[in-house]
Amino acid sequence: MTTMAPDAAYSPETARHDETYDVATVLVLMLGGFVIPVVGWIAGVVMMWANERWSTGAKWLGTLIWPAVVAVPLLGLFAVWALPDARIGIVIAAGVVGVAGVFVALPWTFVHLIRNGRR
Repeated sequence: MTTMAPDAAYSPETARHDETYDVATVLVLMLGGFVIPVVGWIAGVVMMWANERWSTGAKWLGTLIWPAVVAVPLLGLFAVWALPDARIGIVIAAGVVGVAGVFVALPWTFVHLIRNGRR
């Protein structure tokens, strides 16, 4: 059985590995659900909660952002289907929220989680 020197735990190689894992975790969390619906997102959630580098708040943010980005536009589209008298404004609002979620909320969350994981 070998023992590691205290300096070995904080080597540049270990730091690079941790950063690579952090980026991979956040990428799987943010994009996994789009590549492999639901299963990819679950894999990212498990990877994030298994690692102690993120705060509990960051873990909850990472867990809930993808379902929110997907669910809000789908609820808008469902409202149009369920309410035949619904106006085109609901469709436009659902589209705007969906685009904002994908192009604003997910990138902001990605950056936030990467920064939070480095602390």
